[in-house]
Amino acid sequence: MADLLITRGKIGTMDGQRRFIEDGAIAVEGNRIVAIGPTSEVTAAHQAARTIDASGKVVLPGFICTHGHMAATLSHNMPVDFSKFTKFTDMMEMWWWPQVEDQTLADDIYWATKFAAARMLKSGTTTIGDMLEAPSALPGALDHQARACDEAGIRAVLAFEATERTSKRLGQLAMEENRRFVLERNRPEARVTGRFACHTAYTAPPEMLRAARHYADETHAGLFIHVAEFPPFLTVERWGKPDPQVLEEAGFLGPDVLTIHCIHLTDADIDLWAQHDVKVAHTPMSNMLGGIGVAKIPQMLAKGITVGLGHDCFFTLEILEVMRAAYLLHKVAPTPNPANMIFFQALEMATINGAKALNLEREIGSLEVGKKADILITEDKCPTPVNAGTWMWYAVHDLSSADIQTVIVDGRVVVDDRQLTTMDEEEARRKSQEQAWALWKRAGVV
Repeated sequence: MADLLITRGKIGTMDGQRRFIEDGAIAVEGNRIVAIGPTSEVTAAHQAARTIDASGKVVLPGFICTHGHMAATLSHNMPVDFSKFTKFTDMMEMWWWPQVEDQTLADDIYWATKFAAARMLKSGTTTIGDMLEAPSALPGALDHQARACDEAGIRAVLAFEATERTSKRLGQLAMEENRRFVLERNRPEARVTGRFACHTAYTAPPEMLRAARHYADETHAGLFIHVAEFPPFLTVERWGKPDPQVLEEAGFLGPDVLTIHCIHLTDADIDLWAQHDVKVAHTPMSNMLGGIGVAKIPQMLAKGITVGLGHDCFFTLEILEVMRAAYLLHKVAPTPNPANMIFFQALEMATINGAKALNLEREIGSLEVGKKADILITEDKCPTPVNAGTWMWYAVHDLSSADIQTVIVDGRVVVDDRQLTTMDEEEARRKSQEQAWALWKRAGVV
């Protein structure tokens, strides 16, 4: 007997055939999909403790954010004089590092993560890949974030950014934090797991990159790193070569590496990424916010590089907005051409390619038998028919987060009729405001 049945929905699977089932049903046992097909066939074979009638609604796989900094939501609207920044590195050195990351404490991490998870779940994001840097909260920083994710019900891949920007000792503490967390958390069927992360190639020296690579190989946990977020002068000044060459020589690159931003990769770098099957997390909205450029995503896709989407926890927490930004941006940049980005490519980045970017494509990213039950049920508010020929257009052009009615993660209904079932969303918002004000005071901006 199934635990949950979804019946009579218009199901867009995002499986290998990109199937659409006009009157479809999904049966869930535990945390996995055990049947998907026409309602008449699935209901004849399965009964369930709960049935959700999705008549007139569209059923999709949960969206995947491949890059965020959930604790950084406390920096939203921070009263900072941006006129004093003339370049991106000014923002990092004069504001971000000293006034945000270095001021972030354990309670900040917990409540900001809980708030961010709530906002993401209600807007359809069921999985987040997150990088945390809060040196004042070490050791144990990832435990506070994981507790918030556990309670909210979101799927998460968490890592602490190892860096020696302040001291070698803090870099070692961060590596130890990741290793401890991975060994404790990475178990079969775990919903919240860990990875290893290095901040950048210029703040993480080659020996740290090699150590992270060793630990990732040892634990099969995978790696995160920011790459080519701005022109390569900093890395060249420090190590004599740009990010990609530093990473290549350190033996860091591989199919389990998710590189974030990748704005200033050259054509040769893109070939190197394709050669090593390196994955990319594209963050178009935060890149525009920081005025740091446009990544060559169409060229990467043409080379077969897997690209997912990230909101970076700046400007918005809704991956639907990020998906549309990517879809539209690349029609005009780097070179104008409406065919640079096709609607289905944008949806793939938010679903199955996001799963591939996190090396989770066997578990999530599409609606298929055997995969985890991460599912969205959305109201059809489209002015034109949603059918086998239009459903992917609909998801990119017309779907609004306000239309998302039900969200299921790991077989559990976490949003029911637009209401979170796992936590008190208003408490998380109120506590986040309190923590933000306290952080701003510590930073000296209020």
